[in-house]
Formats: sequence, C-alpha cells, structure tokens
Amino acid sequence: MNVELIFQIAGIGILTSIFHTLLKQAGKEEYSFIATLAGVSIALIMVVQLLAELLSKVKSVFFLS
Repeated sequence: MNVELIFQIAGIGILTSIFHTLLKQAGKEEYSFIATLAGVSIALIMVVQLLAELLSKVKSVFFLS
C-alpha cells in the first residue's frame, strides 16, 4: 500500500478542516459547507480509484476475466 496516498488524504482532511473553520468564523457558512463537501469528494474519489485498483488485482489473481 502506498503511504504517500494516506498522507495525501490526511493532508486534504487537514486543509479542509482549516478552510471550514476560517470560512465559518468569517460568517461564510455556505462557503464552508461547499469547501467541506469538495474536500470530502476529492478524498472519496481517491479512495474509489484505490478500490478499483484493488478489485482489478483480485480479479487477476483469481483469473476471473
């Protein structure tokens, strides 16, 4: 497993929480929600790509296609 990917996802989480806090304190709660949603969606896309790679490796191991 790639350790860099874990650090990237953790970095996205930290930056998302910082943006959320800054925007919420500035009174821009709508933008803080959008920033949080964007951060979560980017991390989710990265995890889905990793899962697709895992499933393709499992298929190749068991000769499923």
